[in-house]
Amino acid sequence: MLLELLKQLGIIYILLIVTFLNSIFGLTWKQQTHRYIILLLSVFILNEIIGVVCTLFFFTFKINFTITLFIHAILWLLILKKSVRNPRIVTGLLIAFITFSLCDVFFIEGWELFNCYSFILGAFIYLIVFLIESFYQLKQENFSFFFSNQFILLMTPVLFFIGLTFMFGFKSHEVITTVFFGKIELYRIIILIVNIVYYTLLNIYIYREKKQVYDF
Repeated sequence: MLLELLKQLGIIYILLIVTFLNSIFGLTWKQQTHRYIILLLSVFILNEIIGVVCTLFFFTFKINFTITLFIHAILWLLILKKSVRNPRIVTGLLIAFITFSLCDVFFIEGWELFNCYSFILGAFIYLIVFLIESFYQLKQENFSFFFSNQFILLMTPVLFFIGLTFMFGFKSHEVITTVFFGKIELYRIIILIVNIVYYTLLNIYIYREKKQVYDF
């Protein structure tokens, strides 16, 4: 089981590093969306480093995961804001999300545990706004939107949000530790799948952005 776990985590780490390097050399800091993506991946890298240090020194607090996914949700909402018809609505929802998250970490779930409620709220806000915008574009028969590179970018965190919301939403140890194949738990399978899709779509976006610059 340990070897299987290391193989799974190894794939995710490799994808993260490759995607981070790809973003550094394939995106430009001058574009706001590109900055958000580079910052996003930098936060993930930093979180993994902190996780390794915590493991070495036997620290057990989860505040780094809470902060990482808090920043993750904010950056994706900022990216989404640039693509919707009513960015002011997203701004209002973003402020509400930040306010609730701060209350969650200080008064509800606390800083010692991973803040599930904040993650789920951020995920729902993103998914609902994304679906509304997608249905609007479909109603307007703007089919080019669904083939655009921006749509690929907006699709990137969808499965990530859905998969992790499924795990955290139940807050059930039995659901998370359900064994599927061999001795691999359900949550490890979900984490593996959502991360592969996440980084694959992100790399496709980066490649197409770089190709557009090159072709130009």
